[in-house]
Amino acid sequence: MIEFINALWSTITALAPSLILGLLLAGLLHVFVKKDRILSHLGKPGFKSSAKAALVGVPLPLCSCGVLPAALGLRRDGASRGAVTSFLISTPQTGVDSISVTWAILGWPVALAKVIAAFVAGLLGGTIVDKIGNGKNDQGTSPVCTDIETGPLPLRIWNYSFNGLFRDIYGWLVFGIVLSALITTFLEPGQLSQYTILEGPLGLLAALAIGIPLYVCSVASVPIAAGLIYAGFPVGSALVFLMAGPATNAATMGAVRKTLGTSVFLVYILTVIIISLAAGGILNSLNVSVSRAYHAGHGMDSITGLLSIAAGVLLIAGTVWFAFKGFLDLKLKSSRRGKTMKFNVDGMKCSNCETKVSRALKESPGILGVITSSGKGTVEIALDGSPGFSSIDAVKAIRELGYDVKEE
Repeated sequence: MIEFINALWSTITALAPSLILGLLLAGLLHVFVKKDRILSHLGKPGFKSSAKAALVGVPLPLCSCGVLPAALGLRRDGASRGAVTSFLISTPQTGVDSISVTWAILGWPVALAKVIAAFVAGLLGGTIVDKIGNGKNDQGTSPVCTDIETGPLPLRIWNYSFNGLFRDIYGWLVFGIVLSALITTFLEPGQLSQYTILEGPLGLLAALAIGIPLYVCSVASVPIAAGLIYAGFPVGSALVFLMAGPATNAATMGAVRKTLGTSVFLVYILTVIIISLAAGGILNSLNVSVSRAYHAGHGMDSITGLLSIAAGVLLIAGTVWFAFKGFLDLKLKSSRRGKTMKFNVDGMKCSNCETKVSRALKESPGILGVITSSGKGTVEIALDGSPGFSSIDAVKAIRELGYDVKEE
């Protein structure tokens, strides 16, 4: 047990400083990069739009649970099918937070390889979709998420980075850290390297088989990949997992097929598979060493000192806080069963949208609590039982913000 706790703490302190830095950079991007400026470059089908979409997608910190509504929002706002596909492929594999963590844990060669592979995959997938597209325009009419925010700049960055982004990924981050610690606790360094078959194509396919169905974000995939390397997997196989894990999972693949069509789905999944295997094979052929990943036992301690400890404590505190809030939401939801209203809200695609909707509804009398989900596009209202409040009032409050809403 002590060995597991030590491995857990080593993993947390190794990735926490770079994760926090990446989250803050993500907040800066969110505040200073305007969405309408991005959209103006993605409307025309073709190579350039796909390349621009991949360039936009690589630094954005969206995992597979959030990239689909964002991609559909781009489509509704006028982006081409190829640009949307490029964005959909490249975005969940990377992000400034994921890149910084990968650099810190696995070194810059792996971080660079992941960025290049994600860009190439997005560019290739988007270009193919435009080539085989039928030219149909299936844009909707839902309102645009403008992300207009008010308040002091540091507070806006903090709210997006931690109240929004970290809140969305902390569960899967915990999963990745715990799994990585379990690997280092119960496997000896390089134990799987005795199986030489893993050094060839079968090792890449094994990592692909692990990554495709697994629902893990790009940040949480890094400690798992480091654990695989510690256990004896080649670096190229870890790269395959770093790409396939965040970009694909059973839920996302089904949603892509349903919303964007079978042809886009096939391009999406085949592009991720082919490019990840090719990138992993190239990385293996270059004999890249990962000096920072679990060397000689629990060697993920390249970042040391007070900064590492403080960042680790902050990471744990944030995780406990959001887990506690999530528990309260679930408790509120269950305790008020039968006294709730649930609505589908079209156009609520970000944490800022959630905040605006929640704030508007909480100002109304008779509401005990509000649970919003931009990923699902839903709002659930718990009532305190006082008379006078109706679903009409809730619909009116949400529509005044510019969203289309329907009661379930």
